[in-house]
Amino acid sequence: MRTAMTAVVLGLVLAVAPASAQASSKAAAASAKVAVSFVGEWEGAYQTDHGPNGPMSMRISKDSVWKATAEVVSGSQTIPTSISDVAVDGNTITWAQEIMGMSCKASAVLDGAELKGTTDCGHASMTIALKKK
Repeated sequence: MRTAMTAVVLGLVLAVAPASAQASSKAAAASAKVAVSFVGEWEGAYQTDHGPNGPMSMRISKDSVWKATAEVVSGSQTIPTSISDVAVDGNTITWAQEIMGMSCKASAVLDGAELKGTTDCGHASMTIALKKK
């Protein structure tokens, strides 16, 4: 009886393990496909509660690490900005951004062909809506 029970349990484990590994592999492939969707040039607009709204562009790349650059325009001036600590988790991208001497935290969600997100600088914030070029 004990041997028969062990054989049944072992059979169930072996039957479930390949399906589980296959599901995990498919999930990893889907996640990688979404991550690649972030790579490229994005254009759109930002809205802020701390000044005029304007156009914004962003370039996202990945080699061994995620990188991004952005250009934010207010009126006729390009606002100096630098981006660091870029990370992708599923369909969300996050980064740290320095804008006009303010340290900001930003995140955006990939929604179809659009990146929608927010940048929080403490006393100022902005929302973005960018489309892939």
